[in-house]
Amino acid sequence: MRLTDPFPIAHQGLTPTHELRWGDMARKIIRDVLRLEPHERVIISADAYCGGAMLDALRQEIQRARGIELATMLHWTPGLTELRDAQGRKPDLEDRKREDQAIKDLFGIADVFIWLQNDWRSRKSTMTVGQSEWILETWPGRSVHFHWFHDPRNPDPESAANKAIDLVYQDAVLNLDYAVVKRTHETLKRKMSGQVVHVSDDQGTDIRFKVTDRFHMNHGDASRARISRMTSARDKEEEIPCGCFRTIPERDTVEGVISVQRDFGFPAAGYGLDVNQFFDKGGIRFVFKAGHVVKVETAGDQKLLDRLWAEQTGDKDRLGELVLGCNPLLRPVPGSGFQPYYGFGDAVLRLTVGENIESGGQNRSSLHRWLMLLNSTIRVNGEALVENGKLTAAGKGS
Repeated sequence: MRLTDPFPIAHQGLTPTHELRWGDMARKIIRDVLRLEPHERVIISADAYCGGAMLDALRQEIQRARGIELATMLHWTPGLTELRDAQGRKPDLEDRKREDQAIKDLFGIADVFIWLQNDWRSRKSTMTVGQSEWILETWPGRSVHFHWFHDPRNPDPESAANKAIDLVYQDAVLNLDYAVVKRTHETLKRKMSGQVVHVSDDQGTDIRFKVTDRFHMNHGDASRARISRMTSARDKEEEIPCGCFRTIPERDTVEGVISVQRDFGFPAAGYGLDVNQFFDKGGIRFVFKAGHVVKVETAGDQKLLDRLWAEQTGDKDRLGELVLGCNPLLRPVPGSGFQPYYGFGDAVLRLTVGENIESGGQNRSSLHRWLMLLNSTIRVNGEALVENGKLTAAGKGS
């Protein structure tokens, strides 16, 4: 496995895994997504040893746009992660408090935050939470999070499948029809707002819940004009490649079952209860009644599941969010079960159990676990907006 930067700056003398259009992607982010204005002050969060080509291209584009590069916060190298805790923070509480405040003070004089890709092979977080959603809760600026995930089960950046995933991401950034994604999001919002959503699939999921009129629509617009109206951390951070459509269920309206009987091609992300060990070994079912999980079941080791469930705290028994992918260019590639960008592609559905602070919700829990449904059907008022894992004509923007 390549241990040096797979995407190096040209003058480093390293050989990249393959040629990618980092300059074009940097231009897309600065010119089209952020619409950076002259003299706006930018903080960059970047990996010190993975992704130098994009960092260099982005810095050049900031200069061309007459922006001010206020600071670049480097992610932790493997040696530095050993001096931090698992979440990338200082281990001493007083030191952590002072560092968080210092970062907050720095953000206080910035207009824009750009979070670049990092090395996901690290066993610890390579950055502190003070550089992510934590600061966005109170900061009035706007942000772009540029993601570049490889298959977590095959992290070698030189593998054929991961090189193909690289090209999928590039295509999804540069060739996406952003206007169509925006219209799709607006269509979904109009049809879902204040309605009961019915989700089902071929693994036994059959669940209903009402949603509010609040949605996060990630369609590639992080301009000052748009983001200045936003309040939650999620709304102020535009993810690229884009396509994510999020909403939070009304907590007490959730009724039915979320059932995952088989692995969906990559580990279920999040924290808390490790559901992965039950996939393909009896499956796992979350049974909801009046908004609460009343049973967690498996045909496998029920005693183990009961013990692990009992260890979770807080709003573990609540449905946290619905996240629907709407980017048709984020297509899976042969040789990998991974859904590029963890499922922001066409009609990949994520239902999150537990914590939902990331989406501006009120759930607080030790549990935050993604459950991916790759072949779901979503109906509202009897109309299918998604059917068997595909957006329907009724769900797409016209």
